[in-house]
Amino acid sequence: MKIPFTKAHGTGNDFIILKKEDCPTLISDPSFIQQICNRKTGIGADSVLILSESKSANFKMDYYNSDGSWETMCANGARCAGLVMHSLGKCTENMTMITGDGKHQIQIIDEENIRLSMRPPSFKTDEVKIENCIGQHVDSGARHFVAEIKNVTQKLVFEIGPIIRYSDYFSPHGINVNCVEIINKETIKVITYEKGIENVMLSCGSGSTASAYYLAQKYKLSSPINIQVPGGNLSIEFNADWTEVWLTGPATIVFKSEIDSDLFTCQK
Repeated sequence: MKIPFTKAHGTGNDFIILKKEDCPTLISDPSFIQQICNRKTGIGADSVLILSESKSANFKMDYYNSDGSWETMCANGARCAGLVMHSLGKCTENMTMITGDGKHQIQIIDEENIRLSMRPPSFKTDEVKIENCIGQHVDSGARHFVAEIKNVTQKLVFEIGPIIRYSDYFSPHGINVNCVEIINKETIKVITYEKGIENVMLSCGSGSTASAYYLAQKYKLSSPINIQVPGGNLSIEFNADWTEVWLTGPATIVFKSEIDSDLFTCQK
């Protein structure tokens, strides 16, 4: 069976996007996801998004890391999913989407400015010291540990990210690791090590939201906050109590094609 898919990315965070009704059930099999995400022998991507019909929103999005594990939410993926659904004529420029953390709104202004409503972030711990890094666990729709680090680099995050991600403190579920630096009162820099992908990311939307929340509470930063990630730029807007939060950034459809399901072996 031929499986149609779309390859897309949001600030370098890339996805294979599948529509459930067009595909066989194997698309959610962890082994299948691992194979198609492999950058040497598959299509290559950070993650897989499976879009399906919903009775309470325009569509539902299930997000899978490249290791095949399901996760609650991906903000960069959500913007890409919204753009794909709009390109297929399934949604207008204003739509709603269901994910593992609840309902979100998506507004497509243009491909460089796709706005996504985020679940209000919250602290799950006080400040804690994990492997010589001081930070907090923030829930922004997914689990993030945010630590402020001066002169942060991708190399540094690649070194400390796995140590914190696999720390006993966050066992057994693990955690995404966000290292953040203030550039000025309007701009921050965020570099993320993501669990399930086990690498430093070009971008992480929910991690950027968690990082902005952490620094805004710590230093009384005002909305909007510009966010520099290795793959580009994002922006976050929020009201005084963070009950209304919008993440804005680009999304790009790279190509559309199809794969043969017979070429993949899956777990039984």
